[in-house]
Amino acid sequence: MSGINNMKNLNELGKSRGVILFAFNSTKVNYVKIAERAAKFIYTNLKLPVTLVTDQSNIVGQFDQIIYVDSKSGNVRFDRQGQTYEWRNFDRYKVYEFSPYDETILLDSDYIQFDDSLGKLFDQPFDYRLQYRMQTPTALNHDEMGSISLPMVWATVVLFRKTENTKMFFDLVGRVQRNYGYYRSLFGIAIGNYRNDFAFSIANIILNGYAICNEQSIPWPMTTIEENIKSIELKSKFLVIRYENHADVVSVQNLHIMDKNFLLSEQFEILQKQICHE
Repeated sequence: MSGINNMKNLNELGKSRGVILFAFNSTKVNYVKIAERAAKFIYTNLKLPVTLVTDQSNIVGQFDQIIYVDSKSGNVRFDRQGQTYEWRNFDRYKVYEFSPYDETILLDSDYIQFDDSLGKLFDQPFDYRLQYRMQTPTALNHDEMGSISLPMVWATVVLFRKTENTKMFFDLVGRVQRNYGYYRSLFGIAIGNYRNDFAFSIANIILNGYAICNEQSIPWPMTTIEENIKSIELKSKFLVIRYENHADVVSVQNLHIMDKNFLLSEQFEILQKQICHE
């Protein structure tokens, strides 16, 4: 991206810091385009370089680095009409080896950065941090995993430093993925599709001695928007999220926007240009 070399990507200890996004297009969703738009929010608000992991070879000039991988088929998802489509999510645990940074923020491309709060977490000592809690604009969710109701973490956002403990964590995630049938049975998970959320949760529980530990938690909930969005508007210190028949008002904060159609829409592009001063 033009001008990115002028950005400060070294912290006070001289360690490199940046963001990694994964984007593998499906027949239904252009994840690369969503990642391109998400990167602009990252450059504006986090002011960090962005590396993209993808299997697309025709991307020019949008990211600081592009890592090309031969992504295998992952799972299937259902669209709004109940039709299945391919969803590739099997490479997330490799982020430790992919990352060119000493300190990394791993993000889903639909987790849009409206502030710099994630970067400030690196002022604290930790090996890795995970998203333990999720909320909607109106309620705090308590997400659980499996028949024994273990707390679930979200793989949507992960912060990590390259340490021995962090490497052990991602190696465990990879082991869970390769042996998912066994771990599904062990933890009483009914859902057949592999989920990074479950794999990250299981690896974290194992690494903590099969105990529930909140030390790795990002200290605030992730705000998730799931419904069909018509627009998001910036109004002073608030974001106004409009739907068909109602609206939510939240303080300016990062949003996990699961409505992919909205992220690809002209309405979101308008918001992007406003926030990113284009």
